Amino acid sequence: MVKDIYKAFEFDIIKENLEKYVKGEVALRQIRELEMFTSSEELKKELSYLEEMISYTLKYRSLVINPHNDIVYQLISLTKDGVGSIEFFYQISSLLENVDILKEESSKDDKYPLIMEMLSNLISIPSLKNQIDHIITRDLQISDNASSELRSIRRNLRNEEQGQSKLINSLVLRYKDILNSEKYTMRNSSYVLPVKSSYKNSVSGIVVDESDSKLTVFIEPTEILESNNKIARLKEKEYEEIKRILKELSIYTLKYIEPLRSNIDIVNRLDFLLAKANYALDIKAEVANITNERVIYLKNARHPLIDKDKVVSNSFFLDKQKIMVISGPNAGGKTVCLKVIGLLVIMNQCGLALPTSEKANLCFFDKIFVDMGDNQSLMDNLSTFSGHIKNLKEILDEVTKDSLVILDELGTGTSPLEGEALGVGVITHLNNLGCFGIFTSHYEGLKSFALENEYILNASMAFDEENIVPTYHLRLGVAGKSYGIELSQRMGVEENVISLSKEYLENKVKSDKEVTLALLNQRLEENEFIKMELLRKEEELDKRNIELEREIEKYKRLENKIFLESEKEKEKLIQKAKEEIEEIMDEFKKSSSYKMHEVIASKKKLDDLSSIEEEEESISKVINVNDYVRIIDSDITGKVIRIKGDKISLISEQGMNLNVKLSQVERYFPKKKVKKVQTTSLFKTTKIVKLECNLIGLRVEEALLELDKYIDDAIVARYKEVRIVHGSGTGALREAVHNYLNRRKEIKSYRLGGLGEGGVGATVVYFK
Repeated sequence: MVKDIYKAFEFDIIKENLEKYVKGEVALRQIRELEMFTSSEELKKELSYLEEMISYTLKYRSLVINPHNDIVYQLISLTKDGVGSIEFFYQISSLLENVDILKEESSKDDKYPLIMEMLSNLISIPSLKNQIDHIITRDLQISDNASSELRSIRRNLRNEEQGQSKLINSLVLRYKDILNSEKYTMRNSSYVLPVKSSYKNSVSGIVVDESDSKLTVFIEPTEILESNNKIARLKEKEYEEIKRILKELSIYTLKYIEPLRSNIDIVNRLDFLLAKANYALDIKAEVANITNERVIYLKNARHPLIDKDKVVSNSFFLDKQKIMVISGPNAGGKTVCLKVIGLLVIMNQCGLALPTSEKANLCFFDKIFVDMGDNQSLMDNLSTFSGHIKNLKEILDEVTKDSLVILDELGTGTSPLEGEALGVGVITHLNNLGCFGIFTSHYEGLKSFALENEYILNASMAFDEENIVPTYHLRLGVAGKSYGIELSQRMGVEENVISLSKEYLENKVKSDKEVTLALLNQRLEENEFIKMELLRKEEELDKRNIELEREIEKYKRLENKIFLESEKEKEKLIQKAKEEIEEIMDEFKKSSSYKMHEVIASKKKLDDLSSIEEEEESISKVINVNDYVRIIDSDITGKVIRIKGDKISLISEQGMNLNVKLSQVERYFPKKKVKKVQTTSLFKTTKIVKLECNLIGLRVEEALLELDKYIDDAIVARYKEVRIVHGSGTGALREAVHNYLNRRKEIKSYRLGGLGEGGVGATVVYFK
């Protein structure tokens, strides 16, 4: 039953969406295995970490987690006399590089103690990283400088290969008269000569192939054969030396097993938290409060899997009333409401943030039970009703006071009277037990029962009665109509049938209690209408306030314009006065009776007047929209964008939306400075520079020209990180790209692509 709830509420799709944000294999596995916490204390702790990560990411930026593989098992194999691979050591180097980047964040802000503690527990191991980087190149090769022996072997190997190239050319010249072509060719990675068949005995060597026409034989000359044997022996030596080097590096790495494992655990933990935080930011979700009180408080909750431009938000409040019965027409949104509540409770208990307009308050549920959809089973020969009853029995056998029960169409599948009776029994039993229950139903008897009992919250889906269409908005405290006859009429059912149906309803004999309950429900609907009208008028007032704020802003802009114009006029007058002073000084110089120091003093006063720096900072108690305020006892300042009652909303200088009380802020005027010299940039970057440069298909020379131009453009665009796609191939283009990057002083570092970044066929470049 418990496993079915993830499927019933489509939680697997939530996990698939989360997977897009992870960078490593371990965090990916954790997302796929994500389940609800079984302890409220552990859940609270996890949500505290998530809340810090969301806040940190909003204030600064997302922590840098490089793509990485799970290398724990390979680390363990080292302790059992295993030898690490080149890829394994490259991953360790990448991990240590990531650790150094993350440690730079560890002293950024003490307002995030949980995140800062993890970052500060990371351990830099420069000696190991330097040793690996000395041996392993960025294109996953063993460096020539890994050992003097390897350098010597490879030098001899290159010399032999170059000598072989010269040798085959000399043999072509020697046997040119008996060859069918002036060029040698390759067979099985070896040089061969295309000899005319009639002269095949004239060349000492091995016949390795023959043309289809039988006119040409391909002979590997004895000289080439001997050279190939030398190359094979050198390559065998190279292989053995590489094995020895990797073995030594494995032994050296053993000294750092514990700090490496600690670093891996922390980076994977950060990766997992960061994935959840970034997903929360994308769906505009907040971390809920886990309360010890038995409560469900979800304000303007949205289904995270419905298009954000189409989703309708609804609020759910259950406290003293722990049972909710939702009624209304088919296709009106009742089942969606159940799925929103169930999915958000599951997300919360899996340690995820919830898409609500403000922090949710939720208690911890020991179990969640659900029965939704048609449970008819042909294999078990169960009817729809039998399937529901089977599930209901399992639920009632396991439910506790700390559980949440969600049932769609309670009592359906049998006669209305018996279905209502069964529904009343289930609701009464669950209420006596003290657990939360949320149900949907069309039965009038259950609506009446809910109206009679204060412990049940009646709710319904709002309906546009004029157009006979659902609005998908949930109304609390009001039972809903099914609108079956109206919908049938709209869909074209015979008018005579509709008339007879309405007549039956009007003439149906009702008991006094039913009439009273109907009147009570009518009063509730009237109250709901009044409430909606009040909300509409409140919206109109908000619109009028916005218009007034716009008018105020308009007058402020006009005031600012007048001020600027007066400043310009003042500057003109000062400049004119200075010119007049200059003329007077010229006249004085021609006279012997002037007092030069007086003129100079006057001119200096004028110069000072034109370069006064206005530095005013005053505080006022009156605060309006568009004013600047400072949060008391902090350095946070921002612009007021909304005032409602004793609360204000402001945008900080870092772009954060903050909601605070009026009593927590004070108004201030930012410093304004009259610029003495206005400078203009000599050039502007109008060119759109991509974050990726694709060099595949270009020759090395062409690729380097293209790369040089792209790097210059990226520097001008002030990019911090770009990707160069060069493909894997023979590795020649990759090596040329890395040699070029080593020469550019603007490059901070670079690495091969990881999971989802092109692997060894791409290089990620970081600028200083």
